[in-house]
Amino acid sequence: MSDVLLGGADRKLVLRSLPLVVEPRRRDERPPPCRSCYGASWWNGWRVTYPVVALSPGELTRLELPLPRARCSCCHVGFTCYPAGFYPRRQYQLDVVADAVAAVAVGGESVADAAATHATSATSVRRWSRWIAALADGAALHAIASEIDPSTAAVATATQRSRTAAVLGALEVLGATLVRVGVAVVERTGLGRVLGWQHRAHGVAVALVAGPTRLSPAMAPGGRPLTR
Repeated sequence: MSDVLLGGADRKLVLRSLPLVVEPRRRDERPPPCRSCYGASWWNGWRVTYPVVALSPGELTRLELPLPRARCSCCHVGFTCYPAGFYPRRQYQLDVVADAVAAVAVGGESVADAAATHATSATSVRRWSRWIAALADGAALHAIASEIDPSTAAVATATQRSRTAAVLGALEVLGATLVRVGVAVVERTGLGRVLGWQHRAHGVAVALVAGPTRLSPAMAPGGRPLTR
């Protein structure tokens, strides 16, 4: 799914502005069990994607990333196997999204400047900002962090300039809490860590749409994440 809404020559200019790194095909000897029925599965080809990643703020790279496809031998459902750190149905990966939105919501940059820095469109930055603001309630995220790790103290902070900034800040707290209790993450930002962990541990992938978000069972109040 593309997050660049430019068309024609403008769209090509955005895509060509990033270096392209071609990744080799990698997959385990056997695919994982089916997430629907837990039946054994078999490899069923490849799907080539072109995600935009950021190993550090402002350093963007475009990958040609082949993803292995598998099919369940019992229910015959097909699925894609994502490597750690890559989120499904996203061209611009979560750390890139978090960096671009934080530049505006926290850093005070203009939408146009943040879009140019992150090789995307102003439309995408605005849409990402609305998406993060609607993702969850900041107070609820802080409460989950405290429940996962009671040593997470509520620290008084200045009032955030927007709901988007408040949610980003709460995601950073929750992401750091997951790392502290032993959850293995490869993402750099709170947004990437929280949503990436939900996807890997529970198969929950949040679409880029506004509206209430359901937390995975271990993230909901009363749950506790597995350390994996």
